[in-house]
Amino acid sequence: MCGRYVLAEDPTELAVAFGADLGAEFGAEFAPNSPVLRPNFNVAPTTSVPVVTAANSSGDSPRREIQVVRWGVVPRWSGARSTLLVNARGETVAEKSTFKKAFSQSRCLIPATGYYEWKRPEKDPYYIRHANGSPLAMAGIIIESEIEGVPQQTCAIITLTAAPNIETIHDRMPATIPRDAWDEWLDPSVGASDSLGLMRAEKDLVASPVSRRVNSIRNNDASLLTPEDSPAVPPDVLL
Repeated sequence: MCGRYVLAEDPTELAVAFGADLGAEFGAEFAPNSPVLRPNFNVAPTTSVPVVTAANSSGDSPRREIQVVRWGVVPRWSGARSTLLVNARGETVAEKSTFKKAFSQSRCLIPATGYYEWKRPEKDPYYIRHANGSPLAMAGIIIESEIEGVPQQTCAIITLTAAPNIETIHDRMPATIPRDAWDEWLDPSVGASDSLGLMRAEKDLVASPVSRRVNSIRNNDASLLTPEDSPAVPPDVLL
C-alpha cells in the first residue's frame, strides 16, 4: 500500500517536470499558506495534493494540467462517511464498482518525490525513491466524494504487487506510469484494458531506513529523509 509520501517540489518545478500547465488553483486567489505550495515531507491522507490531468485542448497535441484534489476517496456506499480509501488495487481497479468508472474516465498522475513504507513485523520506516531524485509519476484516479456535505474531487493511488527488490520491505507498492505513456494514461478515450497494461511496479527504486519520527504527521521537515542505521535488508535495495 501507500499511506504516506513526500512531495518536495513546488508547483512550478512540477510543471516543468511533467510538462504541464498550472491550473486555476495556483492563481492569485490560491491561499498562500496552502500545503501544496511548499515542500511536504510527510503527505498524509486528507491532504490537498497536486495531480496531473489531461487538460481540455482544442489543438491536436495533448496538454497536461496540474490541479489540486484531496487524497482519500469517501465511497458512496459508506453511510457513516467514515471510510477513507487512499489506495486502489491495480488487480481489481477496473472491476470494482467504487473505482470502475473513474479508472475508465478520470485517471491521473500523482507526483511524488518518494514514498514511505513500513517493514513488518518491526514496522521500521523506509523512504523509497528514484536514485537520481527525479519525481515518481504514481498512477491515480479521481473520484468525486462528499466531504461534510460538500462534493469534492478526491484521489486514490493505485498499487501493485511490489517489485522483487522492494518486496523485502512491503508486498505492495504504488503503480507508476512510464514517461512515454503519460498522455495515453491520461486520455479517457483509451480503454480500461489498455490502461491496465501501462502500469508498472517500478524496479529501479532504492530505499533508506529513516527515523520513526515519520510515524507522526506532526513531524514534517527534510530531516525525515535522513538515513538511519540500516536493519537487515538486502543491500541491492539500500542507498
